[in-house]
This record gives sequence, C-alpha cells and structure tokens, in this order.
Amino acid sequence: MKWQLKEVIQETNHPYLNFFTLKYLVTEDNGLIKEYSYYLASRHNKENLLAKSKDYTHPDGVTIPLYYIDSNKEIYLLLNKQFRPALGRYVISVPAGLIDNNEDLITAVKREAKEEAGVNITDIEIISPIGTTSSGLSDETNAIVLARIIDTKETNLEEFEDINCFLVKLKDIDQILNNDSLFVANTARLIFLYLKEKFKK
Repeated sequence: MKWQLKEVIQETNHPYLNFFTLKYLVTEDNGLIKEYSYYLASRHNKENLLAKSKDYTHPDGVTIPLYYIDSNKEIYLLLNKQFRPALGRYVISVPAGLIDNNEDLITAVKREAKEEAGVNITDIEIISPIGTTSSGLSDETNAIVLARIIDTKETNLEEFEDINCFLVKLKDIDQILNNDSLFVANTARLIFLYLKEKFKK
C-alpha cells in the first residue's frame, strides 16, 4: 500500500500534549484509493508532527537506567517509584525525562540524572539513540542511555513530581520483577533483564 498524508487536524489546544486527526489517502495494491483517519496524541505542534516533519533524529525524551558499584564490587540498580496520574498508581521504573529544545542527548541525560535522581554520573553508554515510545498512540520518541553513578546530591523535582529513588542489588532484582504487588513499567522490566545479562561477569 502507498500512504499519502492529506491533512492534519488539531483537535485540542493544551500546553504539553494534544490530540490530532491525521487524514491519509491510502492506495491499495489493486489501485483502489481510500481515505483513512488516524488519531494520535503528541507533544509536538501541528507543523512538527513526525508524520509531517519526518525528522527521526532527535528524541523527545530519554530513559536513563543507572547503576552503582560499591567498594566490594557489588552492583546496584537505581529504581524509582513514581505516581503516574494516568494510571492512578505508583509505578516502578528508572529515571527519565524530556529533552529540552536545542539540548543534546548527553546534556539531557546528565541534567535529568541530577534533577530526578540526585546523582552525578559517568561511563555514559547510549543503548538506543532513538525509538518509539508507543507508536500506536503517539509519535513520541525516546532514547535509552545507561550510566554509572559516582556520587549523590539533592534532587530538584517539579512541584507535582512524586518520585522516590532507591538502590537495589542487581542480584535481588528478580524480587522486584516477581512481586505482584508492584507495577513495573515494561521498559524498565526489559532494561533490568538486559542489565542482568550485561553484568553477569
């Protein structure tokens, strides 16, 4: 099939997230042309929706798995427990945040690590430079960047950010993953499994 974006309609006008209707003309393999409407939420303005801009180089946000190695070479993962209003409950995840306009990825990672987790970091490793967050719902993109904690400082949370960070030994992470009373974000769950493999040695 061939897809041609015909029109974008902005349905809402909120400061951080809006709802859009995309009107496509779809040419099927048999030559038949049909109109198709698709609905999405986006942090972008109408002109910068990815379906229009095709700019797949600058992620909107970054997920930052963090680890700490103590003097005995014990590895810890930093988890956060954050209230998510859309779900109405606390979720176990890793630090994450939006990348500011004209801010490069590494600068954003260092800033978010300080603001959200209160840590300074080193050994920064880009796991995924850009990927979709939920391509069926939104055009938001995200990077995943791993880093090692070197020291701690005060967090600098926004007024309604309800986030508590804590360290868990890597060898005990299965207790978190298998605890049915906790709600673990899928991305965090996969990251924890990846780190178990990465640090096996």
